[in-house]
Amino acid sequence: MYMDAIKKILGQFETYAGAFCQGLMVIMLLLQVISRYIFRNSIPWTEEIALILFVLSIYFGASAAIYRKQHLRLEVLTSKFSPKGQLAIGIVGNICFFFFNCVILTGFHRLIGRLHQTGVATAVSGIPKWTFYTVIEIMFVVMAIRLIQDSILLYREMKTVDGAGASK
Repeated sequence: MYMDAIKKILGQFETYAGAFCQGLMVIMLLLQVISRYIFRNSIPWTEEIALILFVLSIYFGASAAIYRKQHLRLEVLTSKFSPKGQLAIGIVGNICFFFFNCVILTGFHRLIGRLHQTGVATAVSGIPKWTFYTVIEIMFVVMAIRLIQDSILLYREMKTVDGAGASK
C-alpha cells in the first residue's frame, strides 16, 4: 500500500512540484499586489522570485507532459501510418527529443559552471543564479529519463501490436 503511494508520488513529482511553484508564484504576486495597493509600498524581490518560480514550473510541466504523453506531437502526420508505424514514429521522436536534451544539457552544464565560478546573483534578491539553473538542468535530465521510459513503453506496445497482428 505504501509502495503504491510512493510510486504515485515519484511518478508524478513533476506535477506536484510544478503546482507548488505555481501556487507559490500566485502567493508572491498576491503579496506584491496587496503591499503595493493597500500599504503603498512594494516588495521588490517578489516579482523576481515569481519569475523564477514561473520558469521552473514550465520545466516541471514539460517533464510532466512527457510522463502523461501530453507533449506536442504532430498527429496529423502520424495518423497516416499504421498503429505499429505510429509507435515507431513515437520512438524516433523520443530519440530526437532525447538528443536535443543532451545538447541543451551540455550547454547548461557549462553555463552553470561559469555562473558558479563568477558568483553571478539575481539583481534584487541576490540568489546565486546557478542554484535555479541547476534545477532546470536536473529537469532536463528527468525529461531524458521520462523519454527513455516512454520509448520502452512504446517498444513494448509495438511488440504487442506485432503479436496481435500475427495471431489473426
